Amino acid sequence: MFWNRASQDTAQSGDQVRNRLDCVEMPEAAMFEASALNILSHGLGFRKSLETGICVLGDERVIPMMSYGLIEYLMGLDLTAFDLLELGGGHSTEFWSQRAKSVVTLETDAEWARILDSNGFPNAEIRSTTAERITDDMAALGRSFDAVIVDASASRYRCAKAALKLLKPGGFILLDNADWYPNTTALLRAADLIQVDFHDFRPLRWYRCATSLFLHKDFRARPRYGRLPQPLIGGKDIAAANDWDRAD
Repeated sequence: MFWNRASQDTAQSGDQVRNRLDCVEMPEAAMFEASALNILSHGLGFRKSLETGICVLGDERVIPMMSYGLIEYLMGLDLTAFDLLELGGGHSTEFWSQRAKSVVTLETDAEWARILDSNGFPNAEIRSTTAERITDDMAALGRSFDAVIVDASASRYRCAKAALKLLKPGGFILLDNADWYPNTTALLRAADLIQVDFHDFRPLRWYRCATSLFLHKDFRARPRYGRLPQPLIGGKDIAAANDWDRAD
């Protein structure tokens, strides 16, 4: 349903319009607020996530519990050639497995690791670890990765420090809840990575938080679907008729 300001014509007075059963009167600011709430609740799936306890968009695509702005950006990237290391698994494991060439997940909760492994994601390997052992297990993998997701129930600082040794040129490290870890963000910046912060709401949380990408200097964004960014959830896609974007 779409709401707009009712226009008065010569046939109806303001009071007549106000008394129509099919007309709702509201201030313009309230209409804008209602639109923003509708996009968050339904387009981005905030309500559905709360009702089900599963992080999903409005169309039920599974997503990580991370900033919505970051999720939309990642969905537009071509990561099909990426080998990815995920520190801390969850619904995010399904998300990454649908996009990357391979996923290795190190999970500190043994029961949760077993549940994730039972899903049988074809390109994902789930390994159980502990908060104390995780960095040793990272090194024991004996390989490097195009992306490392730092989201474990363990020292994010130590995980990020270990991730630096595993990152391939042209890749990135993702740090979730980056606003809570200033020492870790400083460490990654000092390693000559480019910090890009995504501040936004996220599924299953009532407050805003930051998820940050730390890009290797050789990182190049490759669109998955021919354009980047993709049309936004709740946005207006005018690209096809946008004369200001014409390639002359």
